[in-house]
Order: sequence, then C-alpha cells, then structure tokens
Amino acid sequence: MIYKGEKYLYIGYVVRPHGDKGKILARIRRRIAGTKIPHRVFIKVGDKIEEYRVKLVKEFKNNFILRLSKLRGKEDAMNLVSSDVYIKEDDLPRKTKIEIGLLPQTELPEANISARDLEEVGMITRPRGLQGAVALITDKDKMQKIRKGVEVFLGDGGKFFRSEVRAVKRIAELEGGKVYLSIKLLYVNDINSAERLRKVRVFVSSNQAG
Repeated sequence: MIYKGEKYLYIGYVVRPHGDKGKILARIRRRIAGTKIPHRVFIKVGDKIEEYRVKLVKEFKNNFILRLSKLRGKEDAMNLVSSDVYIKEDDLPRKTKIEIGLLPQTELPEANISARDLEEVGMITRPRGLQGAVALITDKDKMQKIRKGVEVFLGDGGKFFRSEVRAVKRIAELEGGKVYLSIKLLYVNDINSAERLRKVRVFVSSNQAG
C-alpha cells in the first residue's frame, strides 16, 4: 500500500485486547518472524495510519502479542480491534524476506491458470457469520460478474486457488462506485476457513468475465 508517498506492507490485523494493560493480539497474515518485526508498526483506523512504537513482541501460534506505545489500557486497545496492521518496507532488515500475497492454506484446490487469463473482480475483507460466508468489495460495474455458479479464482498474482460462487447477496452501496457483497464460496464452510481469506483478491476467467 502506498500512503503519502511511502510503501507499507500489510502483515495482519488486530483481533482483540490482550489483558488489561494495553497489549493487543494481532493475527498475522504474512510469514515473518516476531524477531524481524521492526521497531515500529502502523495501524490503519479509517482513512488514517498511525505510528506505534513496538515495546514487546511475543509469538503465540499464528498470532503476535504486541505491547505498543500510546496504548495505556484495555480501552485504548479495544479501539483498534479489526484494524489493519502494517510495517514500512524500509524498516525491514536488508536480508529479511517476507512473503507478500501468500494465500494461507485452505482446502481450496490449486488452479493451473495464469494471471493474464484472469480479471480481478474484488477483494474479500472479512468473514460474515459462522457458516463460511465472506464480505467482498467490488466495483458496481463488475457486480454482475459475481453470480451464483460462476467459477472464481483466489490469489494474488502468483498461485491461484479455484472455487465457485454458491450464493451472493448485495449488502450495501459504498462511495466511489463500490458495492459491498456477502458471498458463499465452494469449499469454504466455516468461519475459520473464511478467516484465512481476509485481504485475498478474487478473480474470474477473462473468457467468462463478460
């Protein structure tokens, strides 16, 4: 993501406060060791990104427990729940490798298809409910391409995984010609599977895009 001329790398999002002293539990969506987290992270709230100094990092399963500057108690941490966490690319040590655009492992079958044969139609933002439905933001003029029975591909420019739209419901119209949809995908049957698809881009075949 480019913000005010600088490049930020998405690494995860805030799940919940951890304890009562201002720590947060962040779910990590990129392969990066806790020891490689820079001295600061950036959290996006609304349209703004705010810098927080990292005072402590502790790895916990696929999550990080973080103690950050400016967070003095549970209420401060609560205000950041569901907010995206970023780091600056320039803050990473020179030899640190972070896998960007990695789709976490799911039961979706891998698709042998090239990005040049696909058209992007939206991005999954979060789970909706307990049965595996996900929220998707798309352009209004692409909404008709996301319909029941359409084969879709999930990925981010490298490896793609195949699924199918089983149900779709329009939730709201957003600013800037965007539409908020709730969709149900083949092979995504519970909230844990849906949770792994946050920030994953959705494509359709260029041949069927019309």
